[in-house]
Amino acid sequence: MKPNAGTYVLAAAMFIGIVMVYVTSFTYAPTIYMRVVATLLGLVGLVGVWLAVASSHPPARVRAMDVATGLVGTMATFLLARELGVQPVVAVSLVLVALGIAQSRRVIDFPATCSGFAGGFVGLIGPSVTVSWWWVALSGAIAGTLWSMVGPAVMPAFGGRIGLMAFLGSAIAYGIADFLGGRGDADLLPPTDGLPTWAVVPVGITGALVTWLLRNRTDLNYMFCVGLPALAVSAGIALAPGLGSQGAVMASAWLGGAALAGTALTRLPNAGWIFVAALLYSGLMVRFTGPFQGYAGAIGVLAFIGELGTFGLRRTLQRLAPRLPGKPRVA
Repeated sequence: MKPNAGTYVLAAAMFIGIVMVYVTSFTYAPTIYMRVVATLLGLVGLVGVWLAVASSHPPARVRAMDVATGLVGTMATFLLARELGVQPVVAVSLVLVALGIAQSRRVIDFPATCSGFAGGFVGLIGPSVTVSWWWVALSGAIAGTLWSMVGPAVMPAFGGRIGLMAFLGSAIAYGIADFLGGRGDADLLPPTDGLPTWAVVPVGITGALVTWLLRNRTDLNYMFCVGLPALAVSAGIALAPGLGSQGAVMASAWLGGAALAGTALTRLPNAGWIFVAALLYSGLMVRFTGPFQGYAGAIGVLAFIGELGTFGLRRTLQRLAPRLPGKPRVA
């Protein structure tokens, strides 16, 4: 099935979200070197976007189950972190494990668990975004709705889209809240403080590789592959002395890498390409210190950008390989 008008509308909305984050991240690039790197990555990313859209399908119908799991995933993460004081990545990891159990018992199916994952990203909203809980709930429902249409259809087989749906759902809900004067009157999650440093790079890469190996070398479902290691790592980071506010940042880096590992083998066929995508993602996270800090799904958007850039690079090399000396092999 070829893309239709609905496909292109949803793909355009996704592209706008990607550009918002990416361009804002590099608006204040301090050196020519950073601008050149951003431009080159942007070009191969555009190749990835083009190819991903070309292989898309007409969007699916919205399912009530997906909307419900998006809402439940959001509120469960949000309430665990806000009311019970659970470290946010620990909270979303608990939600993911619960989704994995529900899927294994056939209570819900795989697309619905992905909607719940998108909702979990929404529940990670940072303290810099202040809206009342009902706007957070609306964000989760919108994220679940978007995933229901996008999941099997638009730019398929990239794991980072889950975070992008959370970002878009939140952006829509917060825009409505702004228009109606509903922002600025609520204090949400406690601040994490601190910003990403280069220490997040090995953490993000390891999170991607560990989750990818579990997903492709074991019989565990995807939610278990993401949730169980993320729970162990984030709980360990939360209990480790001396990490302070940087611990929460490193836990987020792991989670973003784990979401990236949801990429299908048809997109990035081996661990080497996952490593490249995770390196780009974690590098972007270090650079990402702009006005979207704390917004729901931001780490997922960065993971998606890293995947698109790697996918575009791989396909470009495949096209150039016959013309290069030695005909390098691209797996």
